[in-house]
Amino acid sequence: MDAWIVGGALRDRALGRTVSEVDLAVSGDAGAVARALDSRGHGRAFLLSADRSPRVFRVAGESRLLDIAEIEGGSIETDLTRRDFTVNALAFDLASGKLLDPFHGLEDLERRRLAMVAEKNLADDPLRCVRAARFIATHGLTPDRRTSASCRRVASTLDRVARERVQAELAKLLEAREAAPALAWAWRSGVLEPALDLPISEEQWRRLARRLGALDSVPVRTIPGTRRRRLRLALLAAGLELSPAAAAGWLRRLRWSTEEASDVARLLEMATAARTPLENDDAWRWILRAGDRAPDALRLLEAHAPRSRRAARRLSARLRRKGRVPDVRGGDVLDWVGLPPGPHVGRLLEAVRVEGLAGRVRTRAEARRWLKSGAQRRARDRPGSSKV
Repeated sequence: MDAWIVGGALRDRALGRTVSEVDLAVSGDAGAVARALDSRGHGRAFLLSADRSPRVFRVAGESRLLDIAEIEGGSIETDLTRRDFTVNALAFDLASGKLLDPFHGLEDLERRRLAMVAEKNLADDPLRCVRAARFIATHGLTPDRRTSASCRRVASTLDRVARERVQAELAKLLEAREAAPALAWAWRSGVLEPALDLPISEEQWRRLARRLGALDSVPVRTIPGTRRRRLRLALLAAGLELSPAAAAGWLRRLRWSTEEASDVARLLEMATAARTPLENDDAWRWILRAGDRAPDALRLLEAHAPRSRRAARRLSARLRRKGRVPDVRGGDVLDWVGLPPGPHVGRLLEAVRVEGLAGRVRTRAEARRWLKSGAQRRARDRPGSSKV
């Protein structure tokens, strides 16, 4: 049996990037190879893709993933003709040590050029057009004119592709340090609308394009990739004029997780709530309700609603000087104030936490005194109460 390392591992090594996943093409039974590696302790083997040919088996080791597939077309040379882009149509023969590069993919890598192998290959799997956009973001490659033109012709057939596969490519694109150039290319090439499964007018795109650059800024590049992804999804939803509920439904339809959809909707809600200037305890209450999402909600507000930048910056300044919220629970409120359970307990708990953020209450003891004094005040003010 012959075996070759193919595609992305060779591409990324040539670019000096860390290789965490290796694709192996074999001339025999890929499942047998995967099971043999499993039995020798190289990782757990399982069938990765049963719904398309060739079948792909994955061997998941501690530090690296190995995907094993049988070559297509009877030879490695024919197999490479079926690949998506020249930079991926590379094969390293493990027996001879020979590198096969029939379409000059290494030369394209040096030029940072993304060139298709053949338009038919894009038409056979339209997801490759979304992948082209992803390579702009993750690898800094620029599609050539022929590839861009072919993607424009093929993009309308993206509805044939399973949404889970499209979602996986978009996730990688939106996690990249810079996403705006990739999204701009996807729009110009007709890929963005079918990938997002939403109509996008020229006017919507112009407004969105002006604001996307803000989410490629240095501060955004420093936050974890999952947060960058959610922030950019929220900006896309805001730019396409989706309400928080509509955005959550849209993302779930595109097979994003319920958690992801909920987080994006919450970012939109908190950014909307901060558009008008918030003063005094209303500002602290917004910070409390936003929680860990507050910095990203404010970034979203600044990017999507430039006229609200002053409000966003005032909240950001307040966020930097917030006090520490004392550890007070609902049970504490019940014990200290002597009230029966009910919605008023949640309101009191929020109120004492606002006091903590404002720096007026710093410890559990101070929180208890504040709550008890408030209860006594309310008792004195109740109709029929005697004044002390």
